[in-house]
Amino acid sequence: HRMHGGRSYGQVVIDDDGFRELLEAQGLDNSSIERAMSVLRHFVGMVSEMSDEIKSGQIYNNATAQSYNVIPSDESSGMCTDLVVALASSKGHPKNRFLNVMREVRAHLIQCMHSTEVVFILTDVWDPVKFRESKADLRAHIGRGVKLIPGLVNEGRLIPLALPFDD
Repeated sequence: HRMHGGRSYGQVVIDDDGFRELLEAQGLDNSSIERAMSVLRHFVGMVSEMSDEIKSGQIYNNATAQSYNVIPSDESSGMCTDLVVALASSKGHPKNRFLNVMREVRAHLIQCMHSTEVVFILTDVWDPVKFRESKADLRAHIGRGVKLIPGLVNEGRLIPLALPFDD
């Protein structure tokens, strides 16, 4: 995957153009795309600057400085926003692993059904098979207009990926 228009936020270079293309392809208007990109940059910059101890789970409690939801979170309920950033890791606490994060994403999409517009799913290991458990639920949410944008964080870069079940 070639990176076009990559910009550095903290220690991670984001493929801005690639994420914009995915958001445009899903029908978002320019102001929604700008807001989504702003949230993505803010979150990636924030995570890049955090220590590994903080990244292990406690910082995700209620990061709403830019009014977006963060998953995983210790909050069982909270305010719903139009944007969600889910961060799944192959290391650390089990609640941060991909399948657990996706379960929390699905629960959040049910709880915040009328407000969530865009969900970024960021992970450090890309395994399309792990989407199987969530496929039916995610398709239903996509069918009512939710935009799901996966991204791979690897070697200091964040690149957008297509959902493994786009068809």
